[in-house]
Amino acid sequence: MDKMTWSDLVEFLPTLLHGLAYSLGISAVVIVLSVIAGIFVAFMRVSRFRSVRGPVLAYVEFIRCTPALVQLYYIFYVLPIFGITLQALVAGIVGFTIIYTAYLSEVFRAAINSVAKTQIEAALSLGMSPSQARRLVIIPQAARVALPPTVNYLLSLIKDTSLLSIITIQEIMFRGLILASQTFKYFTILTEIAFLYFCVCFPLTILARRLEAKFERELGYGSGPANKKKNFFAVGPWGGTKA
Repeated sequence: MDKMTWSDLVEFLPTLLHGLAYSLGISAVVIVLSVIAGIFVAFMRVSRFRSVRGPVLAYVEFIRCTPALVQLYYIFYVLPIFGITLQALVAGIVGFTIIYTAYLSEVFRAAINSVAKTQIEAALSLGMSPSQARRLVIIPQAARVALPPTVNYLLSLIKDTSLLSIITIQEIMFRGLILASQTFKYFTILTEIAFLYFCVCFPLTILARRLEAKFERELGYGSGPANKKKNFFAVGPWGGTKA
């Protein structure tokens, strides 16, 4: 095992930080695109038309039931067979956007269903169109419910970007493995990568917990067994939706 020294840690840090910045940039783009697309998919999931719900449900279940690694391989290596060739960065962003749109759509669907139907009926009775009711009544209330699990998914996404190294995107894991193959300092480099991920992700876990506790108090959702079924914050990477 290689011996970890401060000089090695300092030497490798700039390269790893550059890769981490790349990972965070990709995560930011993907989460924004996934939130926007996920809202549309969620409203399609609660549509009263089966012809709309069916294909969307099939897409969500297919994504949830197949590994992200296989999906990324398929987009980058299989699509060129059919004449669709994407650059590595584009393939990574497209792949993760497709994946996390499916995950977040389930979060948003649960949040939409948490809005009382009486409020929607009241909005329609006041003369609002269905689109106005969605924009002015449903989305603002659902956003409060969806925010904590969305932060949890952002945390999951940041860690999942390490998978992009397999399609040659130079994020932190790719750069770390290149350094390790050149220096044989696997213990030092992988430990430093793990520490950098922890420094980014741990504050997000604290933020998610605080948001969850805050909105549970404001919305009146209990955390005890009797109120477990009313707690919509159980949706997320550790809840029932991504399983």
